[in-house]
Amino acid sequence: MTVKRTVLPASTKRGSGTRLGLVGAARAVFERHGYLNARITDIATEAGVAHGTFYAHFRSKPEVFLAVMADLWSRLVVPAPSEDGSATPYERVLASNSHFLAGYRDNARLFAVVEQATTMVEDVQALRKKIHTDNAGRVAKAIRRWQREGVAAADVHPGDAATALISMTGRSAYYWYVVEGRRSTRPEATTLTRLWLRGLGIAVPDKEKR
Repeated sequence: MTVKRTVLPASTKRGSGTRLGLVGAARAVFERHGYLNARITDIATEAGVAHGTFYAHFRSKPEVFLAVMADLWSRLVVPAPSEDGSATPYERVLASNSHFLAGYRDNARLFAVVEQATTMVEDVQALRKKIHTDNAGRVAKAIRRWQREGVAAADVHPGDAATALISMTGRSAYYWYVVEGRRSTRPEATTLTRLWLRGLGIAVPDKEKR
């Protein structure tokens, strides 16, 4: 069977490329000036397009910032691990925390702007809440599975535990990589993982594998 390939019109490809360019330019401007002082004129200039071109793709500064946040989040989402039992809870959580912390470290300047924008833009608050809810749902699902398997403590509320653990990880990452400017991730990920699992009543290895 031959699969017919869909070819986008040249104008559509150009439009998509312009939008991506504006998102990248917006990120650079937000990182350089912060959310409050960033201007749409600056973003258009950074992207090398006319001021009016910005409004062909985005209605406002908050809207383009949401696009920047969505792109950022897509880079941090950890693929769902295999449930074939080949990895221990410690290995799964360590891999997830390591991925998140490395991404946070590499995008620390933008996360500093996210903190600023959250206090100013209602839509940014809503997006952060959705991101948290989605992530907490995945973690709670894992906790419930570990409870059914008798691995995690039965007296831990999966939803509340997920929120607490995710919040601890996020605020720790902010302090380590935005406030302190750290560049390491391995010891931090190990510490978080041990706190996560001990809080859930899950055994952790005595020594880190090298």
